[in-house]
Amino acid sequence: MTTSTDKSADTARVWKRAAYGGLVVAGVILVFGQTSFMTAVVAGLVAFAAGGYLGGRMTAAAQQAEARGNLAEDIRADVAQSAPAPMAEPEVVNVVAEPERVETVAEAAEEMKLVQPSKVLPGEAELAARKGTWRYEGNSATA
Repeated sequence: MTTSTDKSADTARVWKRAAYGGLVVAGVILVFGQTSFMTAVVAGLVAFAAGGYLGGRMTAAAQQAEARGNLAEDIRADVAQSAPAPMAEPEVVNVVAEPERVETVAEAAEEMKLVQPSKVLPGEAELAARKGTWRYEGNSATA
């Protein structure tokens, strides 16, 4: 974005870029499109007009935003000058707390046991006896 306040220079720059854009569009259509020369010229003119119009609108909007930004900075400076001086910071007092009792993991686990086994369930001993040492050995993956 330019910092120039000369609107005619900005306008000329926008239309110059739009002209280059129109030439690029026409050239691309001529080289890669399977259309006539007139179609490429018309597309280039449309791109030129659209680029110039939209570029001019965007430039004007950017200048207005820049003007509003400068106004906002001026207002902030005025407010900062009229603001009261900051108050002194309060005194900080360091307080050392007594260390809390640290429990071991085993003690904490004993206190947190909520579910305790009541008795041996029916069939539990039989299942343990049948378990045995059987082990699955699958087929080799050479197939």
